[in-house]
Amino acid sequence: MARTPMYFGRPGSLFEIPHPRGGVRGTRERPVAIFKTAAGGARVGTSSGGVRQYVLAWEQLWYETFAQLESFDQGHEGPGPFALIDPGRINQLTVNQSSATSHLNATDNFTVAGSGGTLSSSLTTYNRGPRSLAWNFTFASSGALTLDSPTTDWPGIPVVADIPLTFSFYAKGGGTDAVMALTPKLEWADANGTVLSTTSGSGLTTTTSFQVTSVTGTPPASSAYVLCKIDATGQSAGSILYLDNFQLEAASSVSTWRPGTGVMPVAVVSLVEEWPWEASTFRQGPALTLQEVV
Repeated sequence: MARTPMYFGRPGSLFEIPHPRGGVRGTRERPVAIFKTAAGGARVGTSSGGVRQYVLAWEQLWYETFAQLESFDQGHEGPGPFALIDPGRINQLTVNQSSATSHLNATDNFTVAGSGGTLSSSLTTYNRGPRSLAWNFTFASSGALTLDSPTTDWPGIPVVADIPLTFSFYAKGGGTDAVMALTPKLEWADANGTVLSTTSGSGLTTTTSFQVTSVTGTPPASSAYVLCKIDATGQSAGSILYLDNFQLEAASSVSTWRPGTGVMPVAVVSLVEEWPWEASTFRQGPALTLQEVV
């Protein structure tokens, strides 16, 4: 089984924490209401948003390790928010990003720059479906698409230095001219949001069929965040670019698409502490509870 480290802390200063032998509980809760109809049926209303409460349970920790967690619980690391890189969540993009607008049926969490380009949610053309992100070009121009940060508290998605990341997606051309050049990019920034460097992929020339393209990069030593971007050139007036299956993963190559729920900011709720008789150098059965805050 491949080793899958877990990281926690302030973006830019994340540290590896031991895998909880007692397991990880992190169910994403979404408010659900059930309405009974007069005809005896039922309707279900579900909130589009949701949050996780993580419970990380260890059998025991040496005090030196426990003290790192305690510093966050007691306020020595400031009020937060903090970041948890959960290896159980393969795709680090948000729900609407990873689903290519299928979640909200809208272009939230995507931003386009450059003249002549607009975004929409397409119900008719997709690779995975039920929708794709459509990039519409009203005249010949270049453009740039950014997958937004998961929260306004951060200028990007938190990263761990020296851990490779791969950003991938599927693309198909359409409209008056299906041929255009795409370059996927990973833009690295420090803890203040200052851009340090950009890693570009080899690129893709689109056709009338969906194709996958990707970029792999390793965060520089001083980086804290990454943003996923796509540059488009060579499109004609009336061209349409359809994008689907977005994924950002801690890997050196593209793997099967998985649903993403984002790397969200978390706050410390509690840290259970106990040590047995005459064994104060370690903690028995500690449990850290973290709440996603959005």
